[in-house]
Amino acid sequence: MSMNTPDDILNELLDDDALDPKKLFNEKEYNTLIIDRGGFNKKENNTADLLEQLLDPNITRIESEGIYLQLKEMKAQKLLVNAIQKAERVEEKAILTAACWESGLEFAGDFLFFVGLACHENFKLAMEALTVVQYEEGTIEEPVLKTALEMAQQTTSPNQELISDLKENINSRLN
Repeated sequence: MSMNTPDDILNELLDDDALDPKKLFNEKEYNTLIIDRGGFNKKENNTADLLEQLLDPNITRIESEGIYLQLKEMKAQKLLVNAIQKAERVEEKAILTAACWESGLEFAGDFLFFVGLACHENFKLAMEALTVVQYEEGTIEEPVLKTALEMAQQTTSPNQELISDLKENINSRLN
């Protein structure tokens, strides 16, 4: 049995061919979402695990649907919103935003957050956020709706059809 000496380990670490950083940051193979789990209880850790599983590029639809059900049972609204805010890649934000409406959770308290995402320039993220807004059945106060309408009217998003649907949804809630 051979043992690596400290020099062997150091040489391996310094060997340019031994480690290819490009492979470590391949967005198609690895998710980049890091959830700060400091102070999490067991339930919160389980929920964080589920969110990380959703970002696996090899996840099946059946696996995703099982996760959506678990997120609903765990009432994971707060953790979902926090994960969306912390996600650095737009693709991750879109997946997590889709989980919000797919899970059937209520996000009335985060209505303006999702209106802001619906105004995003990325079509997929904007569409997923618009779906959250459209599926929201909770009570939204009139001042929040007016602010949301102002946001939609002032956006420079290239997704004008989505913005039109967003404005229509907000207006229907005001009447």
